[in-house]
Amino acid sequence: MNPVIFVADDEARLFCRGPGQAPERKSAPVLMLHSLFFDGSMFDAVRSLLPATLAVYAPDHRGQGQSEAGRYAPSIDRLASDTIGIIEALGEGPVHLVGSSMGGYVALRIAERRPDLLLSCVLSCCTAHAERQPERFAALEQRIREEGTAQLGPTLLQTMFGERFVAENSDACQAWQRHFEGLGPSAAEAVHGVFSRPGYEALLNDLRLPLLLFSGEMDRAKRPADMEYIAGRVPGSRHVTVADSGHTPPVENPALFARELQRFWDSLTPGAKTHAPG
Repeated sequence: MNPVIFVADDEARLFCRGPGQAPERKSAPVLMLHSLFFDGSMFDAVRSLLPATLAVYAPDHRGQGQSEAGRYAPSIDRLASDTIGIIEALGEGPVHLVGSSMGGYVALRIAERRPDLLLSCVLSCCTAHAERQPERFAALEQRIREEGTAQLGPTLLQTMFGERFVAENSDACQAWQRHFEGLGPSAAEAVHGVFSRPGYEALLNDLRLPLLLFSGEMDRAKRPADMEYIAGRVPGSRHVTVADSGHTPPVENPALFARELQRFWDSLTPGAKTHAPG
């Protein structure tokens, strides 16, 4: 990992995991946007499986991970502005954008505001609808503000991952539980940003980007039907349901996630294969 620091328009320093080395050949950058309660490291396993021909970046949203909070609350629109700034700072033209859950909402907002900055879009385990249970999220936000997240590790594991991943209790699962429990009261700001988001139904009618969709068959937070709704309204989009995954396929099944990404990007440039040998 090669850390890169981007400076937002309010001087907040945004931490980003960059390519370990310069790509073997020039290709459009890939930007991966993480889920609520995570940081950009949730894509580490996926990034390690992608070929050296790709320059892959995984920033931490403001106020999350190693990024500063800055002066602005982390609304979806604010995170979209930060990400637009990162894309423009890279100076390499349009990017392939990948968004998981919260990152998916940010990706949709960028597609709405600046479609010229995107070559393609990948959405994982999100929805085009505004939050349908805002009272549940409001209660979670209040609890985190008052108590932090130290007692929420098991609950967040059950929400963010499927039964298989939790039952296996792997080193990765244990590490994410520790991560969740260490987030503290500041995580409430990001929770508010997610549940106060608008709906994007109207955008789908005009969205003409190549679009790949992921859902987890065991997802307790968002249903595969949410992604199917998007697929049915964006011509040419493709929907992959990950059978053994909950809400976070990039962590629960990184090999499948990386393979489907490669297949998708290869399909956009016939004859130009991005996949690694073997």
